[in-house]
Amino acid sequence: GRNRGGCCRVSDKNLAPYFLAIGPLLLVGAYMNWPAADALGSRGTQSLIDEAGSLMPLLIMATLGTLMVLGGLYLLISDMMSSATGMNKQLLSIASVLVVLTMAFFITGMGSNVSVINFEEAEIDDDEDEAYTFESEAEKQASQRMAFETGNTVWQMSPVTWGLSLILIGLVAFMTKRPESAMDYVLPALMPVGTLFLSVPILNNPGLFAMVFPAVLLVHVIIGGLMLAGKVSLPSATKGDV
Repeated sequence: GRNRGGCCRVSDKNLAPYFLAIGPLLLVGAYMNWPAADALGSRGTQSLIDEAGSLMPLLIMATLGTLMVLGGLYLLISDMMSSATGMNKQLLSIASVLVVLTMAFFITGMGSNVSVINFEEAEIDDDEDEAYTFESEAEKQASQRMAFETGNTVWQMSPVTWGLSLILIGLVAFMTKRPESAMDYVLPALMPVGTLFLSVPILNNPGLFAMVFPAVLLVHVIIGGLMLAGKVSLPSATKGDV
């Protein structure tokens, strides 16, 4: 939205490119430094317990990054929906639901890690009437392990929902406007990127995820940066739209 005077107010700015450019940097920074990123089972749980006192800043960074990058993707879809019609609008509606699902997966997964860290602070007391305590050390460790595995289970499907949403965004962008210049291929390129991302749980290669996840986040940064630079504009279904 532009003002009649030609100046642009802060409230008129589109947040989507800012979120897409900044969010992934926060998320990948937290991911690269997360002690349990490449650990499983009791080793993963123990890696969180060992560094429980210093992980909250990283968790805040990861949560903020997740909300920004997926929020940016959701806003991008909303912007595309404003001019979409028929099947394209329906596909974008599904994409937006998938983004919300992905956000729920990530927040639940991070919540599981918060539980592991917070349980470490809880005291052990075999008195049944004592509040907020574990009965034994074994019970505490079992609860931490269960919380950790819950997070891992939820995270397993996040590349699928996130990847599918990217495929749908790329598909609609391609069907709305056939690429003519190099920059017209940027949004349709989300189709192969999304396909690669959703294949990660199917291929079941943890090392592959460690490479693909940062690369997918980098794609979001590039799209956000190109949108901010005015190089990439959203495809419009209506002729004459800018």
